[in-house]
Amino acid sequence: MRRYIPLLIIGLCVLFVVLASLLYMTQSVGKKQVADKFIPVTKTLTVYTTIPVEMASIIANEYQKEANIQVNFIPVSKDELLNHFQQDDIENIDMVLTDSRVLENLSDANKLTSNISEEEDIVNEQFKDKNNSWIGVWYDPIVFCYNLDYVKNNWHIPLTWDELAQNNNIKIGMTDFMVASAAANVLYSLSEDKNVENTMMLMQQIHPKVVRYAKYLSTPVRMVGMGEADIAVSVQSEAIRYINDNYPLNIIYPKDGTAYQLTAVGIVKDSKQQVEANHFIKWLLGDDVQISLQKNRYYYVPTNYTSLTYKEFAGKNIKFLAKNNIFDDNARKAILDEWVTNIRLKN
Repeated sequence: MRRYIPLLIIGLCVLFVVLASLLYMTQSVGKKQVADKFIPVTKTLTVYTTIPVEMASIIANEYQKEANIQVNFIPVSKDELLNHFQQDDIENIDMVLTDSRVLENLSDANKLTSNISEEEDIVNEQFKDKNNSWIGVWYDPIVFCYNLDYVKNNWHIPLTWDELAQNNNIKIGMTDFMVASAAANVLYSLSEDKNVENTMMLMQQIHPKVVRYAKYLSTPVRMVGMGEADIAVSVQSEAIRYINDNYPLNIIYPKDGTAYQLTAVGIVKDSKQQVEANHFIKWLLGDDVQISLQKNRYYYVPTNYTSLTYKEFAGKNIKFLAKNNIFDDNARKAILDEWVTNIRLKN
């Protein structure tokens, strides 16, 4: 028996060597596969933006995976953004992603470069600058968001702004025009469409039915979903978010037209990465970014009507009110002040 002990030891040593070799080869292959999958970032685009930080992070991560380019979003307020450009504090800034009105100001100041591509040419004229210095990538329309129980129990529901104002048996939730530009667009667009005097008369009729002027865009929709109001005058993105959470809601687009907030993008005139910035714009107009945003509960309507995500939205033929571009900042402030003084705070 003792003579087999050396053979047994030799056998165990051979087995150990074989197992060690297999383990090494497995680790080497695994490391090679990881190395093959990893692609180092080669370029960076720096973008001023006013969109939510979380949303910007989603876009940046998705584009880096797609194009091997890092998008460095710098979050700023609208006023801060404009101040940076006024003071020429824009070194190494390539692009701006923000509300279209901000880009209109930058275009007027000759801070953006003209840009056009086949994808951008598809976009409707109302969603882009006439000189191609910026282009809208998605928008968020104002909708009437009804509680389904209210719809079932009422043979007639308001389908227009005038019908909403004239209905005396309805409870309305809406965001305070003073705290959100997306909500205030209703006031400005109606003022351009119907003139300021008629709009104020309309708002005077609506005011007594308002259960609450909320501080956030989501609150009116939640109120309607909980049965605290019959209708919310709200942005569509919040309504869809609550519908996807199984709240009993239904969306209706005002037949006489609605307002919207347009998010747009432009390339800074002095950017040294014009080609890369243009590619990023093309990507923003595609489906990949919208799919990623929707997975993370951001629901906006693409301006590219040929995209698959655009075709999924029910309201593809929305009637829009005037673009509210005849009012400058002073005129808009005067309209808002009149609403606050003579309607919002007057009882």
